[in-house]
Amino acid sequence: MNQKERSRILLIGNEDADIETMGSVLISDYDVSRSYSGKEGLAKAVDEGTDLILLDNQIADIAAHEMCRTLKSDERTKRVPIVIVTGTDERAEKIKSLEEGADDFINRPANGLELSTRVRALLKIKRLQDKVIKERNQACQYLDVIGSIIMILDRDARITFANIKTCNLLGWKKEELIGKSLTDFFPEDTKETQEKELFRILEGKLETPEYQELPLLTRNSDGTTEKRLVLWHDVILRDEEGKPIGIIRSGEDNTERMNTEKDLAEANEKLRLSHKMKDEFLANINHELRTPLISIKGFSELLYNERLGELNEHQKKTMKTVVRNSERLRHLIESLFYVSDMQNETIRYTFSLMDLKEIIENVISDMQADIEHKKIEFRKEIPDKLPIVKGNNKYIESVMAHLLDNAIKFTPAGGNVSLSASEDKGVVHIIVEDTGPGIPNDILSQFCTDLPEGSTEENICCTNRDYGLVICKKIINAHKGEMGIDKGKESGTEIHVRLPVYEENGKI
Repeated sequence: MNQKERSRILLIGNEDADIETMGSVLISDYDVSRSYSGKEGLAKAVDEGTDLILLDNQIADIAAHEMCRTLKSDERTKRVPIVIVTGTDERAEKIKSLEEGADDFINRPANGLELSTRVRALLKIKRLQDKVIKERNQACQYLDVIGSIIMILDRDARITFANIKTCNLLGWKKEELIGKSLTDFFPEDTKETQEKELFRILEGKLETPEYQELPLLTRNSDGTTEKRLVLWHDVILRDEEGKPIGIIRSGEDNTERMNTEKDLAEANEKLRLSHKMKDEFLANINHELRTPLISIKGFSELLYNERLGELNEHQKKTMKTVVRNSERLRHLIESLFYVSDMQNETIRYTFSLMDLKEIIENVISDMQADIEHKKIEFRKEIPDKLPIVKGNNKYIESVMAHLLDNAIKFTPAGGNVSLSASEDKGVVHIIVEDTGPGIPNDILSQFCTDLPEGSTEENICCTNRDYGLVICKKIINAHKGEMGIDKGKESGTEIHVRLPVYEENGKI
């Protein structure tokens, strides 16, 4: 046997021939040390360590059973096998020693084969125990560094194991925690319910849910307690008959998540109230803005049309600008409230049968002054009659006005603008074309991808960028139509609007 693998055996006893004989039998296979008193033997067992103790029942200074009690109560020696060497007439002391933790006994004079066999068997058991303990300790180390809270409960709900994370959560040291009942950590307001459910599980009367959120009372460093919410997952430990004997309980501290959800809920409520206030404000300002705007536009048109007196050339030109800008302001206000309704999903379209030709002609008529002012060559190609379309007259008119206004606004003086309409395979196709600088790529990308991310009603409607095109596209889509921009043109802009022709049995 390799020297490093030799087990150590401690013989404790008087100078006795039988004890010496035992030592000589064992020394060929084991490292044997000798102690001639109980006091010395206890010191050697603790300080030098040993794998097995042969203890003479007739040791002089300390009774054998007291030696057993002392060795088995010491953490350092409690797993060391003790073999009592006794005479056949020493029955009472032998029983006392066995009661105090002795593992075996052998009668003197000892038979060499019997002695070797018993020692070998006990050492084998000890090696197996040491291996199990080592593996258990290693497993405990793994459980200590794992990210989850883990504890083991016995059938009485007492904690028999708790990893470091559990100790940190509860605010107790491991040695303080072991043996305490988990029910000691239940908050008073849920204690009765949690206790009842836990013991029903341990009695096999209730199946544990896969996951459950339960509160626990934890101890802070200043001695105060705090309620924490833990998401638990339980595994029931069962005996050979399938009866529950304990629970492995693992969990995650969800307190911060719960607090975050609470904060989010409060923030959501504030946001909801803010949106409500905004909607109420917009509803009120909608009326407040439109009322004076109608008056401004009406009186401006009266002045411009010289209904209240003749105007000189400069005054006429000035009033024309006022009329045009009041109309532009009206479109901006309509866009503002359209986007607000769109974001709140409160837009309601009232559809009716529409005469597109009449709508287009009215829009052209309204824009005629601007066309003439910029000396734009305007061309229209509209047949005498266009098919009927079903939709919202106000919104479709706004779309056409916006597209034509853009074409006029961005076309330089003396340029060309055209508007054509035709019917093809059940679709009315409208084209607005100009010879302006064209639409920048960033606005084209916004047009193709809907409203820009993070945009608000204000920056959509009041920025220099024409997000009004996006609103127009939304309106046309709501009418089951299509709106697109010809990207193949090198200069100018060509916008196409397609609306389905009304069919009596059709639906929009």
